[in-house]
Amino acid sequence: MTPEALARQLWSGPLPDPSAPGRALLGRADYPAVLAQARVLTRMGLTVDLPALQAAFPWSVDLAWLSVPAARDAAPLQRAVTTEGRRFGALGWALWSLGQPAEALAVMEGLNPDAPSHAEDILARAELRILAGEDPGPLPASHAHRLGLLQIYRQKGAAALSEQLRRDKATLPPQPALWTWLCDVFLTELDIPAAQDALTSFADHCPDHPALPLLRIRLSLAREDHGDARAQLTALDDADTPWTWPLRRHLLHLRCLGAEIATSPDADYAPLRAHAEAASRLFPRDRALGAALLSARELTEDWDALAATLPDHPDPRAAAVTFLRLGLPDAALERLNHAPPLPPDEAYRLRQRRAEALKMAGRPLDAAEALGPTPFAAPLAADHAYWRAEIALASRDLPAANAALSLALTAFPNRMGLHLSAARMAFLQGDDSRCADHLARFRSLKSTQTGQPVEDDLRDLITRDAATAPDGPGQAARRFALAPPAFTPDPSAQIPRQIAHYWEGPRPPGLDRSLCAWADLYPQRLFDAASARTWLEAHTTLAPLFDRLTSAATRADLFRLALLAQDGGLFADLDEYPRALVEDWLIGARSVLVIEEGHGTLANNFLATEPRNPLFIHLRDSVADRLSTLLDRGETPYPWWDAGPAMLTRAAARVPLTQGRRFLSQPEYLQRVATNLPLGHKRSPDHWR
Repeated sequence: MTPEALARQLWSGPLPDPSAPGRALLGRADYPAVLAQARVLTRMGLTVDLPALQAAFPWSVDLAWLSVPAARDAAPLQRAVTTEGRRFGALGWALWSLGQPAEALAVMEGLNPDAPSHAEDILARAELRILAGEDPGPLPASHAHRLGLLQIYRQKGAAALSEQLRRDKATLPPQPALWTWLCDVFLTELDIPAAQDALTSFADHCPDHPALPLLRIRLSLAREDHGDARAQLTALDDADTPWTWPLRRHLLHLRCLGAEIATSPDADYAPLRAHAEAASRLFPRDRALGAALLSARELTEDWDALAATLPDHPDPRAAAVTFLRLGLPDAALERLNHAPPLPPDEAYRLRQRRAEALKMAGRPLDAAEALGPTPFAAPLAADHAYWRAEIALASRDLPAANAALSLALTAFPNRMGLHLSAARMAFLQGDDSRCADHLARFRSLKSTQTGQPVEDDLRDLITRDAATAPDGPGQAARRFALAPPAFTPDPSAQIPRQIAHYWEGPRPPGLDRSLCAWADLYPQRLFDAASARTWLEAHTTLAPLFDRLTSAATRADLFRLALLAQDGGLFADLDEYPRALVEDWLIGARSVLVIEEGHGTLANNFLATEPRNPLFIHLRDSVADRLSTLLDRGETPYPWWDAGPAMLTRAAARVPLTQGRRFLSQPEYLQRVATNLPLGHKRSPDHWR
C-alpha cells in the first residue's frame, strides 16, 4: 500500500489491523523503500518491528533513530552511531529530546573530522551548546548567520534579535531554515511588523519555497484576519485531499474552522472535532495536534466524561492543560508529576505549568516555589517574569512583581501580556500615569497586530476613574486590594441556603456539570430571560428596564441584584465550578464578596447575602438608575462597568461596613471554586469580554 493510500484509509478511520503495514516490511531487502515506509508508519503511530528491521540493516542510523520517540530509548541509536562512527549529531539530538542534556553534549565532544557526517555533527554541536547556554565556539560557516541570530535571541531577547536582523538583513543568505526560523520566532512573539518583514525577505530570497503559503496564512491568523486566512487556505490546490496535507496545514485549518464556527448563531463544533480526530490518526505523536483534539473534545463532550479519560492520556502535559481548563488543578498537578524527562526548555515549561496549577488552586506561595529560578534563555526568562509577576500580584507582593517585569520588558518590549501585568502592578502601586502608559502601549501593540483600533475596556475605565474620582470604584478597588476589611462574625446572620443561576441560550458542554455540582451543595434555581422577567414583574418594578437591555450579560447582572436584594441566598455564574464546600464562608456572614485578583474590584460571579441587605438594596437601585439613564441617552451599557463589578465595588465602599460582611481574597476563593472556566459561548464574538 502506498503512503498516500494508507493515509487516505487512516483519514477515514482506524485500520482494521494496524500491524499489517509493518509486517509487510519484514524480509524486504530494498533498504531505501523500507526506510521510507518505516518513517511513514512510525509517524502514523502504526506497529513496526523496528528491532527486526535494525537487525536486517544494522548499519542504519536512520532506522535506529525511529525507535527513539516511541520507546523513549536512545540505546539502539547509540549502538548504531558508535559502531558506524558517524551521525553523532543525531545521537546528540536524540539524547536532548529524552531530557538528557549533559549526555547529549558529552557525545558531541571529540568529533572525528574524517567522519562523513562531520559537517552535520559540528552544526548539531554548536546548536545544542547555544540551547544549553554554553559557548558554541566557532560557528560553522554555512550556518553562521542562523546560529548567530539564535544565540542573540536566546541570550538577549526579541528586541536584540530585531535590531540585529535590521543591521544584517541585506547580507543574510537565501537559506530556508534561517528565514523559516525568523518567521516562526516573530509570529510566536506576535511581533507583526517584524514577522511581515521576515516573510517578505524570505519570499525575496526563496520565492517558490513551499513554506511561504502556510507562513502567510499563519500571519493572517496572527492578525486575527480569519477571512483572509480561509481564502488563502482554500486557494491551495490540495483542498479536497486532506490526507495529503502536511501537519502545519491541518493546524492552520483547525484554527480557522474554530473561529468560523464561533461566529455562527448556533455554534456546532462537531466538524472541528471530526477533522482533529482524523488528522490525529495521521500524526498521533504531534503535541500541538493532540492539544487541538483535546480542545475540540472540550467543546463537544461532557466535561466529566472527558476528565475521566485524561489520567490515561499519552501526553501528561496536554492532559494537565485540559484538567486546568476544566477547573481541576489538583488533577493537573497529579498528571504533571508523571511526565517523562524532557528537554531543558520543555522541562522549564512543565515547571511553569505546575506553578499555574498551584496558582489556580489558590496557593500562590507554593506556585512561586514551584516556578523556581529564572532560566538562562531570554524567551523563557520573559515567560518566567510574566508568571512570577502574576503570582506576586496574587499575593499583593508588588516589589517582587516589579522586579520580575523590569528586565523582561526591556528584552521583550512587544509582549502584550507583560504590559498588562505591568499596568496592574502600577495601578496597585497608585501610579495611575504609569499604568495608563502601559495600557496605551498594549492598545498600540494590539492595534498593530489586528490593523484595527482598540476600544477602551475595563482596564482603561478603572485606571482613569482612579486618577480622577476620589470616591469612585477605582480608588475603592485599590483599597480593597491592598487592605481588605476584616471580618467580624455576626452570630445572628442567616444567609438562606439556596443558590440561583442565570443562563440564556443553548447549553455548552461544561454547563450542566457546574449546575450539578452547585445542586449538590444547595437547593437550586435556574433562570433564563423569560423566567427572570416573570420574577421581576412579580416582585419589582424592573421588568420594563429588563426588556430594554440588549445584552444577556447586562440582563443577568440586573436580575441577580434584584433577586439577591429580595430573596437573599447565593448566586453563581455557571462558569464557576465548586471543587469543595463553601458552607463555612456563610457562617456568621450577612454577605460574602470576593476581591478580584486583577485590580481589586469586587466580583459578581459569586455573591451571597441575607434578604433585604442594605448593600444589595442600594446596589440594585443604583444600577437600575444608571442603566435607565444610559438607555434614555441612547447609550449602550458596558456590563462590567455599568452593572457589574465596578458598581458593586463603589457600593461596597459607600455603604457603611457592618458586622458580618465577609471579604474573600481571590486565592481564598480559588481554594474552593474554579473560576471563569472556558465555556464554549466565550468564543463567540458577541461575548461581552
